[in-house]
Amino acid sequence: MKASQFNKVYDQYYLMVMKIAYSVLKDYHYAQDVCQEVFIILYKKLGIIDEELIKPWLIVSTKRKAIDFQRKKFYGREVCKELQGLRRKTEITPEENFIQKEFESELFRRLQEKDRAWFEIIVRVVINQENPSQVAQDMNLSLANLRIKLHRARAWIRENFKDDYDKV
Repeated sequence: MKASQFNKVYDQYYLMVMKIAYSVLKDYHYAQDVCQEVFIILYKKLGIIDEELIKPWLIVSTKRKAIDFQRKKFYGREVCKELQGLRRKTEITPEENFIQKEFESELFRRLQEKDRAWFEIIVRVVINQENPSQVAQDMNLSLANLRIKLHRARAWIRENFKDDYDKV
């Protein structure tokens, strides 16, 4: 009974869910991912949700899931522009390598002196590419607070190392 009821709901509302997801994401493939996740959740909750509330539930759930995907899409592409060029050349001379290492060590030393939490966040999230959610949990921070600290640390790096960074 559950599978046939789900198939009926799926056939009836698939296009609506795709349109909502696409209107938020403007990306067909992400919209498909959102649609799939929403219908998986619906399948698990099919006996719990009243039949007359399925359409409003799908609308709200799809929009929220699409917004979540939009945030993940944005933060997934986030790159530390302050440190991005540290390895921009494939062949560097020993002198350039020495200057680069000195610059990096000075940057990290001063960042650590400024704020140890910023230092830990930059090292773990940007350098080690750890999952920001896990780092936030380890540091007893909310994910939003971690992102704010990361933004502030990057702004501080830009402000204090802009001239030196352009030389390296």
